[in-house]
Amino acid sequence: MFDCDVLIVGGGPVGLFLAAELGQRGISVQVFDAKPGTARHPAANANSARTMEHFRRIGIADEVRAAGLPGDYSPDIAYFTSIGQYELARLSQPSSADAVEWAKQHDFTWPTAEPPHRCSQLYVEPILLKAALQHRCCNVHFSAVVESFEQDEQGVTAIVNLEQTANRDARQRKVRARYLIGCDGPRSSVRKALGIRYSGVAGEKRGFMGGQMEAVYFHAPGLYNASRKRPAWQYWTFSPTQRALLIAVDGRGDFIMNVQPQDDQPLDPDLVRKRIATAIGADIPFEIKSTSSWTAGFALVAERFSLGRVFLAGDSAHLFTPTGGLGYNTGIDDAANLAWKLAALVNGTGGAALAESYHAERHPAALRNTAFAREFADSIGHVQLPAAAFVDGPQGDAAREAAGRYLVFHAYREFMIPGVHLGTRYEQSPLLVAEAGSPGLDAANLYLPCARPGHRAPHAWLRDGRSLYALFGMGFTLLTLNADNATQIDPAKLAAYLPGLTCVTVAERAVRELYQADFVLVRPDQHVAWRGNVLDAGFAAVAAHALGHERESAPGHLTEPERLATSTPRNQYAGAGV
Repeated sequence: MFDCDVLIVGGGPVGLFLAAELGQRGISVQVFDAKPGTARHPAANANSARTMEHFRRIGIADEVRAAGLPGDYSPDIAYFTSIGQYELARLSQPSSADAVEWAKQHDFTWPTAEPPHRCSQLYVEPILLKAALQHRCCNVHFSAVVESFEQDEQGVTAIVNLEQTANRDARQRKVRARYLIGCDGPRSSVRKALGIRYSGVAGEKRGFMGGQMEAVYFHAPGLYNASRKRPAWQYWTFSPTQRALLIAVDGRGDFIMNVQPQDDQPLDPDLVRKRIATAIGADIPFEIKSTSSWTAGFALVAERFSLGRVFLAGDSAHLFTPTGGLGYNTGIDDAANLAWKLAALVNGTGGAALAESYHAERHPAALRNTAFAREFADSIGHVQLPAAAFVDGPQGDAAREAAGRYLVFHAYREFMIPGVHLGTRYEQSPLLVAEAGSPGLDAANLYLPCARPGHRAPHAWLRDGRSLYALFGMGFTLLTLNADNATQIDPAKLAAYLPGLTCVTVAERAVRELYQADFVLVRPDQHVAWRGNVLDAGFAAVAAHALGHERESAPGHLTEPERLATSTPRNQYAGAGV
């Protein structure tokens, strides 16, 4: 007897997103988190384009895009000696109100319906919590600690302590689930219980973003007047005595400051106030709300992402230095990869290879992304401004101009990264048959759309203004991109091999050229599973393989291509003719 299908340890953004997507798929979920509620101290502050695409799939992208900074607030990245003194460089960014239109105009570099959005975890977590709780099959418990768990061939049994806030007692109960997911952060008790270690780089030292860091959440609405410049989202400051990064949280006066203490010394309250004053460089009042400590200089990935019926996602599976904002976003991508697979396993449509494919696909992705984050940290963490940059006059102007040129170069390198956001691919996945030839460029600052199996399905804006992604279903989607082939498809017959399949015909030549095939099978996580020009008996084997079955064990047998013919797709987009 099971209490739920999936037990999630950790109710941060990754655990809550996973719960929301599983709930949308009708999978019963119990989430347990030791904290008393959603985040109260800002942490992650950047939502990648890929994260926003995933939020779009579960119906919350617009709500997230409306949260955080005001809609007309341009989330620039700016570099200063101090905020009240010299501005060295600035990378301008579109406001959230203009972001989607901006994406359409920059489709050649950011081919997505959901460009990046700067919004603190403070605001994202409550939206994710609401998205999870709208499904009756989802329950989220805060002030609840998973003390231990054991797994067997059928499921996982966890011992949970639930705190009763009325009398502060703790009561213990057993929870039985088919699967358990550890989304419980870098000190993950789930990972430790499995005996899985991190491997990679730890303890790197840099002038900034390498060592002990202090994060200070404070309120200072006068900062905007002190800068005498238009507002920014990130304020990087360089002074002769300290480096700091200040991030606007709400656009109205709340900020989070990250500073690296000298010689890893802890910051007492007086020193914290001095550090804030030095970064601002002007005499303005401010109120400290909270502080926390963390450590930069990590690029660590768990040696395994799963063991039996237990899986790891988010920081429990990988630990980043947060340059590029990749840690939280890689975790959301973990959950998107895992959710549809768990649903198929619970529903009995997934084969044995489906569970193993999670590690096979996401472990290389984590290695890729931690490497990118480490490069960004080196690029900004080791740079030192010359002493002349802090003096007035022509010599200082020349030094600041030179420093500014480098900082603009770095800003593009760290923040204009469509390749990082959109370029993750699973070419070596056990669920796919790799195509011959090169997998294509994988670079941080350039994304080249590619429809090879394993790659994110290329995005396109259709002639009526809709996103191609708006036509994708919750399950697998079969795109027919040559209208002459539309009558070859019988959705009812195809659904025997891929339950819940959505069949779509898109009669636009540009989309056919983008995908370079007449038929494309897209997975629930929007990665390409297969493409080809003939829909014949081999499709059954393709479908079985995509669901983790042996290629010979399709749930039926097609003897001839004609068995897939005789009716039209249930969802046809009749755009401009091919």
